[in-house]
Amino acid sequence: MRAYILPSGRKIAPFGDPVSESMIGNSTLADHQERVLRRAGFEVARIGGPEEIEASRFLLTYDDVFFTRRVMDDFARQAQSAGTSIRCGLPADSLLVKRTRALQDLEEREGLILYRLAYIQAEKPPKSEAELNAALEAARPVRARFKEKVMRMPAPPRISGFSHYDHPVTSSVVMHIRHWVHLLWANQLSVQIRWVETVLDHKLWSFWKLLQGGVLSLFAGRWSRAGYLWTLLGRANRMGRNCFVHPTAKVEGCLFGDNVKVGAYALVRGAVLGDNVTIEDRANVYFSVVGSDCFISKNSTMVFCAGYPGSDLCTNGIQACLFGRGCALTSFVRVIDIKARGETKVMFEGRLHSAGTSLLGACFGHNSFAGLDVAIQPGREIPNGAVLVKPPGEIFAQIPADLPPGVPAWVEDGAAVTKKNE
Repeated sequence: MRAYILPSGRKIAPFGDPVSESMIGNSTLADHQERVLRRAGFEVARIGGPEEIEASRFLLTYDDVFFTRRVMDDFARQAQSAGTSIRCGLPADSLLVKRTRALQDLEEREGLILYRLAYIQAEKPPKSEAELNAALEAARPVRARFKEKVMRMPAPPRISGFSHYDHPVTSSVVMHIRHWVHLLWANQLSVQIRWVETVLDHKLWSFWKLLQGGVLSLFAGRWSRAGYLWTLLGRANRMGRNCFVHPTAKVEGCLFGDNVKVGAYALVRGAVLGDNVTIEDRANVYFSVVGSDCFISKNSTMVFCAGYPGSDLCTNGIQACLFGRGCALTSFVRVIDIKARGETKVMFEGRLHSAGTSLLGACFGHNSFAGLDVAIQPGREIPNGAVLVKPPGEIFAQIPADLPPGVPAWVEDGAAVTKKNE
């Protein structure tokens, strides 16, 4: 059966790239779509419009739709026996949908949120937008195979206004990628998706790791379920070729590309790293996706973030942010990543909209730079090529040789002054 992918014409700000070139889990959305569809047995055809549709029975989606193997395999199975047009949906009351629903312009029917992923069975090929929309409207909603667990993570209650943050753990994901927040969320979800697919594709390896975890926890005296899980996490890593992890570093539940380097006392947990990534001493990378050729310097911290290839992500503490290609972030860049009251707002289609969450950082465009003591409000977009710096007058540039010892000095217009020489 043929699968048609129609263009949405959407570009993701601030990057300006066609949505199909967006990076999710270190792969473009276009590559991901085609890989999943071909694995499910479809012949993939990217077309310019409905007039190019030649079949009367086909799978239909758009270039801004992200879907996983688990969803597609089940949807393809349902399509074979449906006898009519069907449209893919997820439970409206699921945490996944509630977390990712903002800014997607989704339709709800029969308790399902419907996405632009459908199987069309018509008398003749629809040759216009009107005919195609009519076929989509007539399609029967079906629920994709779906199961989720809720991972509850503690949060600082006096700072955040809540005591915990709930995260949906599932590999049944469909999203419309309309905004950079969707890209960030899809990347955050891609860590668990990649692990589920890795386990399914490497059953013998997975069994061996489970066995290793059980034996090691037994000998270490970790009799509890939690003790076993922590022991297992320390063994459940998949490394590419020529990787180096310092003996004092801690790597847990990670997927590495080739030539990854992890320095002394670093902690890397639940991360997907591309090729040639360098993580220096004492850096912490939690539940993040790091693109190929990225550099993370000493003492940097990166939590729930995603980075395109070729960036220097060297900030000393950043959370829930998205970084384009060629970004450079220096130490002590500060992104406010939480709103104590209400939900963070982001710019979308020319005006501010709620992102549906209070836990959100910022998005850095391609080749942007942020320097010392730059502070950024949550939900902001930094344009491609932007250079954000501290006001020069607030940096000591002129320090007189006769500056009196033992007397406090401060900066005024770049010059060191004291009360004595005011």
